[in-house]
Amino acid sequence: MKRIVLLAALMMCALGMKAQSCETIMLPFFNGDVEAMNAYPAEKLEWRCAYGRAAFYVSDTIPAGAEVYSISEVVRKEDDRNLTQDFLVDLTTLSYYAYNFGAFQLQYPKPNVTICFTTPASEHPYLVLRSINEMYAYAEKNARR
Repeated sequence: MKRIVLLAALMMCALGMKAQSCETIMLPFFNGDVEAMNAYPAEKLEWRCAYGRAAFYVSDTIPAGAEVYSISEVVRKEDDRNLTQDFLVDLTTLSYYAYNFGAFQLQYPKPNVTICFTTPASEHPYLVLRSINEMYAYAEKNARR
């Protein structure tokens, strides 16, 4: 019961701030299985949610030192299909766990690499994937333990 209340509170806070809801972020992690998500320890769910929330931002410029890829190199895990060049970035629905973004980060031996994806059809031409270090720091700061 405590987990359900915590999850509901997290979702209400997220909706109030117009941020991604934890359910939107986390359901792909659980392959869409709501029961498995609800059975997951609340503290771990909150941390993973914060980690996923920290993943992205959009930009009109490429951040200094960022590695650049086309959005069409990203693969959707659900159907193992590449995104297309006309993919429209919507940060309220984009889940780090629904795509192979982690695989891009793991290509580099150090966890401090920022990765940028060209998104020509979106309002902003670049989707920026923060480094693993930045995502981890955000999760540690923003998830209650």
